[in-house]
Amino acid sequence: MKPVRHALRGLPTASVGMLAAAAACGGSEPTSPGPTPGGTTTAVVSTPGNTFSPPFLTIALGASVRFEIRGNPHNVIFSTAGAPANINVVSNTDVTRTFATRGTFPYDCTVHPGMSGEIIVR
Repeated sequence: MKPVRHALRGLPTASVGMLAAAAACGGSEPTSPGPTPGGTTTAVVSTPGNTFSPPFLTIALGASVRFEIRGNPHNVIFSTAGAPANINVVSNTDVTRTFATRGTFPYDCTVHPGMSGEIIVR
C-alpha cells in the first residue's frame, strides 16, 4: 500500500488541500464538548439566524455550554427543573451556563417561535 504522500503526488495543490479539509471535518453531529485548558469542558451552541446550532447536544455532568448569540436578539428559556438559569434577551454576546444536574434540558427562544434545542447531561 502506498503512503498517502505518494498517492497524492501529481494532484493539483488545491485538490490536495480540499482532501485534507474534508478529512479533518469528521462527522456533522457534535455530541459532546472537548477538554479545554484547566480540565473543564465547554460546548458551544451558536445562533445562525433563528436556529440553535447544534440543536441537540450531549455533555458530561458539570460541563458548561457557551451560547454564542449573534445578530438578532435571542433568549434561552429552559423548561425543566434542575436546569441552569435562563438567559434574558441579548444579542452579540456569549453567555455560559454550567450543568450540575443529570437529565434532559429542552430550551426555547421565546422571541422566535419554533427556535428550540435540547441538552442531555450524562
